[in-house]
Amino acid sequence: MAASAPSSPAGNVLSVMFLTACTLGGLLLLELGIWYELRPYAIALWQLQHLPERQIGDDFSGPAVLHGHLETTALRRSPSGTPSVVYYAWVEDHYRSGRSTSVRVLCNVGEDEDLTFRQGRRTLPFALFHHDEHIELLKRDGYLDSLRMQPKVAIDLGPVVSQKPVPEEMQKRCNSVLYPRGTLHYKETRLQPGEPVTIIACQQAGELRSCPGTSPVAGVLAKSSTARLRQAFAQTPLNWLRGGTVVLALALGYLLSVLYKLSGGDK
Repeated sequence: MAASAPSSPAGNVLSVMFLTACTLGGLLLLELGIWYELRPYAIALWQLQHLPERQIGDDFSGPAVLHGHLETTALRRSPSGTPSVVYYAWVEDHYRSGRSTSVRVLCNVGEDEDLTFRQGRRTLPFALFHHDEHIELLKRDGYLDSLRMQPKVAIDLGPVVSQKPVPEEMQKRCNSVLYPRGTLHYKETRLQPGEPVTIIACQQAGELRSCPGTSPVAGVLAKSSTARLRQAFAQTPLNWLRGGTVVLALALGYLLSVLYKLSGGDK
């Protein structure tokens, strides 16, 4: 069998130049994509961080930060029996799927109606999510949890409480859909009477409502502080950036391996 002809130095140089140009062009497109994705989030996060703080009685209509308490007209309890002003509860089915564990939500319940926002002796009706707004609840405490800002109202009621078995009240309310493949887990997050809240809202017609699309967020309800929600907002573009960084590392690694072979380093 005839031996293959060795590649010429000039051919190696051209190959290296071609691969380098392709790699750099791909990386430039990747950087443009990252900038396109990050820029609007960077602007929105800056706007969110610099929203003005307002008090009930101030004349404002645009998005603002208010600190106070939420009250409800009637005592309510979560399915676990905990007195709550607002609560959301759900049942998860944890089951084996191949070599991994899968999770599906079988039932959701919650109460967030008839609320009033209070600052000292002053109050305003709280209608942040009473007009068909979509709600996104921060359910987990992981560092990489992410939420998108628009067009949803973001809610953080603190750490999620998990328990087994499912409370009897929850079983009654979800009985028709509780057909597990594995183990049922009851989870709940709630705001109890007297706990401080921070909200981001607009004031319209004597109510605290969600904000139009020009606001960095449609609305926010957070127990005590918005810190966890702001972190979750920031994670969304950072996840995209992490993906871009992996692609960048793979592309550079491939280019270096090709250069190594063309230089005769694999002989």
